[in-house]
Amino acid sequence: MFQKIKPKKISDEVYEQIKSIILSGKLKPGEKLPPERELALELGVSRTALREAIQRLDAQGFIYQVHGGGTFVKTITNGILDSAIEEFVKRDEAIFDLMEIRKILETWGAYTAAQRATEEEISNMEKFLNEMFIAKERGEIGHLSDANFHLAISHATHNVMLIHLMKNLFYWIEKVSYEVRSRMYTNPESHADLYQQHTDVYIAILERNPEKAYNKMLTHMEYIVCELNRIFKKNKKI
Repeated sequence: MFQKIKPKKISDEVYEQIKSIILSGKLKPGEKLPPERELALELGVSRTALREAIQRLDAQGFIYQVHGGGTFVKTITNGILDSAIEEFVKRDEAIFDLMEIRKILETWGAYTAAQRATEEEISNMEKFLNEMFIAKERGEIGHLSDANFHLAISHATHNVMLIHLMKNLFYWIEKVSYEVRSRMYTNPESHADLYQQHTDVYIAILERNPEKAYNKMLTHMEYIVCELNRIFKKNKKI
């Protein structure tokens, strides 16, 4: 009836610990693990045991390795969504379906970030907001800072699944931001509107006002949908 308890291999212990840290959100998608020598020393294990654990984590999709660049946390949802999204967005109307998903995720994200954000996370949002301001003043597109601002809000929710989902959607968020901003490039007022909308969301989170943060993010999302409609109609895509 009873079976002998088998002692775990050191590499299994390392695997379980790193996996647990990833699933808890302490290691976020895209975050780089410490160098092999440093990590082995911190864990108090041999580099051979660490390599075995890393190989297992890699095979199961928790991390990915860049030759000469290190080891990074992979989005948990990556394998599930990537190929599906690639096919999905071939439809013209897919961008609007994506915006509906963003509206649901990001309004809730702003609401929750206003409740849970740390001072460091709010400071990170401010950093990307400042980058957007500089881009606006220089007449630059500023799409990457825009996307990073939204990702920073998702991090501030401390909801691990949302963080992974938003990281997985990051490319498409950046793409939408680029499409909208690049076509508004010659209109300083539109860029000022976008900057003000992001500022309003940031202030609401800074004030710890969840309802206001939700509504300001909703206003921003609806503005983007209107701009996309205008862009697609102009290009006769819909």
